[in-house]
Amino acid sequence: MRSKSFGDSPFIKDAQTLEPRVLLSLIFHLPNFIRLFIRLMRDPRVPYYLKLLVYGAIFYCIFPIDLIKDFPFLGIGYLDDAAILFLALRKLVTGSPPEVVQEHVEAISGRRRGPDPKEDPS
Repeated sequence: MRSKSFGDSPFIKDAQTLEPRVLLSLIFHLPNFIRLFIRLMRDPRVPYYLKLLVYGAIFYCIFPIDLIKDFPFLGIGYLDDAAILFLALRKLVTGSPPEVVQEHVEAISGRRRGPDPKEDPS
């Protein structure tokens, strides 16, 4: 029997369609996604290579050399930065153990108070 992963979520499947209602839902849930990313980055159960991938994407966004030159008036040059950061954060969620992601999602949604990874259990 296959365990349910975060990618099996109907919300994630809907997000691939890019309909206006889905985009509005993504914008509405953006603070929760940011909380999830922060919690996953602080959780010791998440593999280090996923965290390094996210740090690398952040570094790429800050680094002055880009694949596409940044033109502030067009905004096109920032698409590669956004795409790389999006792909790294998506890999962080899909590559993390599903039970860890589920625990943090439940804690963020308030259904269950999970351990905060920055708190020391001792």
